[in-house]
Amino acid sequence: MKKFIFPLLLLTTIINLSCTSYQFFFKDKITIDELLATKEQIDTAENPAQALLLKNDLANKVIVINELLVKDIIPSTNVDYDFCIISDYQSEKGAIEFYIYTKNLRRISQLKKGQSLITVQGEFSRFFSMLDNYYTKIEIIKAAIAVKN
Repeated sequence: MKKFIFPLLLLTTIINLSCTSYQFFFKDKITIDELLATKEQIDTAENPAQALLLKNDLANKVIVINELLVKDIIPSTNVDYDFCIISDYQSEKGAIEFYIYTKNLRRISQLKKGQSLITVQGEFSRFFSMLDNYYTKIEIIKAAIAVKN
């Protein structure tokens, strides 16, 4: 009996410590195209409650983005994170700017502006816009980043 308790205790500890990456196994994954289609539904929704439900549904999904070029690394405006990775993506609707937040400082320190290609998996946080040439800006939190080069 004692032989099974220690490995079981160790396994549950590891799972609890790595819950950020563990959540990606249980949440549905979506692509940028699906995200933009949902944004159009949110923008055209006449009922604000329907728009809120769509946003809440997005918050329960993991966004997967492949081969983003790191545009800049800046200090974070989000109090839960130290740094923010900014990347651009060109879609059919126009340019999209991603604000990617992760707590993995070692991975952020490996990135080079204008050179590093990254693959991102993270939770959708919000859409926002400013008076510039971008179609939209998307904030991604709890991101897991893989460096391509």
